[in-house]
Amino acid sequence: MNLHLPTVLLFAGLLTAVITLGLGLLAWRERRAYLLHWTAALVTTFAGMLLFALRGTAPDLLTVVMANVLLLGNLLFTLSGYQRLFDQPVPVRAMLALAVLQFGVYAWLTFGVDDYSSRVLVFNATLVALSVASALVLRQQSRRLGWAVLALPIGAHLVQALLGLVRIGLTLQSTEPATNLMAASQGHVVAIMLNSLAAMALAFGFLSLHAGDLLEALEQQAATDPLTGLANRRGFDRALANEWERHQRRGSPLAVIVIDIDHFKQINDTQGHAAGDAALRHLGQVLRKHLRPYDLSCRLGGEEFCVVETDTDLEGARRSAERLRQSDLTYGQGPQGQALSMTISMGVALAHAGDQSPHDAIRRADAALYRAKQAGRNRVEVG
Repeated sequence: MNLHLPTVLLFAGLLTAVITLGLGLLAWRERRAYLLHWTAALVTTFAGMLLFALRGTAPDLLTVVMANVLLLGNLLFTLSGYQRLFDQPVPVRAMLALAVLQFGVYAWLTFGVDDYSSRVLVFNATLVALSVASALVLRQQSRRLGWAVLALPIGAHLVQALLGLVRIGLTLQSTEPATNLMAASQGHVVAIMLNSLAAMALAFGFLSLHAGDLLEALEQQAATDPLTGLANRRGFDRALANEWERHQRRGSPLAVIVIDIDHFKQINDTQGHAAGDAALRHLGQVLRKHLRPYDLSCRLGGEEFCVVETDTDLEGARRSAERLRQSDLTYGQGPQGQALSMTISMGVALAHAGDQSPHDAIRRADAALYRAKQAGRNRVEVG
C-alpha cells in the first residue's frame, strides 16, 4: 500500500491544529511564557505542513523555502520553551541567526542549484542536532521533574532524531534520488509520517511537562511558610533528611541553630499582630541575607526558627549565630516614629556520631536555647 504524502501531511496538520488550539487556550489562561513558546512551535509546525502539502500549487518560495524554515521554527520554539520552563537563558540572537542562515541555504538549494537531496540532508541534520539538544536539556531536569514526566518528550525527541538519521541514510544510499518531496520514496514517506506522529506525541509531552511544573509549584507551596518565605516544618523535614543522609555517608559536620524571638507575645499584645507578623517576616529576611545559600532554614512554628549548617563545626555555627544576633533586627516604626526592634535567643548544637537522627541535635540545641532564655535572653548558648 502506497501512502499519499499530501494526505499524510494534511492529516498531521489537522491533528496539530487541534492540539495547537487546546495548548493555545491553556497558554492564554495560564500566562506562562513556556506555553506560549510551545504554542508557537505547534503553529509553525501546522503552517509548515500545510505549505508542504500545497507543493506544486503554490510558489516554491512558500512550499519549499518557507515550509522548511517554519519546521525549523518548531524545533527552535520547542527548545526555547524548555529553556524558559527551566529558567535558562534563551539564545535569541543565535536562534534568529540560524533561522536566517537556513532561509538562505534553502533559497540557494531551491533557486540556485535546485538540489532536493541536499535540502533533505540539511533539514534532517538540523532536526537531529536540535532534537538531541532538546533531549539533553530535558535530561538535566530528571532529578527535578522525574522520569514519569520526562519520558514522553525525551522519547519523542529521540524518535525524531532517529528518523532524521534514517532519512539521511536513505538519501545518501539512493541511486535514483527524488527531485522533490512529492516524488519521495515510500521509505521517506513512512519516515515523514512517523515523524509527524512523534511530533503529536511531543505535543502531549508539553502537557506532561506543564503538569509536572504545576505539581512542583504546588509541592513547593506546600513546603513553604507563606509569611516568611522560608521552609515550613514539612519542607524542612524533607530537606533535613537528605542532609542527614549526606552527613552520615560523608562524615561531614552538621550544626543546628534553634532561634526564638524574645518576648514575642509582648510584641503581639502591645503592638498588634501586624507588628508580630512584620517581626517574623524580617527575621526570615535576615536569615536569607546572612546564611549561605545551601544552609537550611525554616520556621518551626510560632516565633521559633531553625537553621542547619552543613560542613560547619560547633565554633563556626556559634559565630554564625552571633552574627545573626548582632544583625539589624529592626522590623518597623511605632506610632511616634520610633524604631521597633527585637532581640533573639539561640541555642547551638553539633550532630554527634551516636545520634540516631538529626532531631537528637535539635533537642540539644533546644536545651541550649532554654538556657539562653534563663540567662537573660538576647544571647547564644552552646549545647
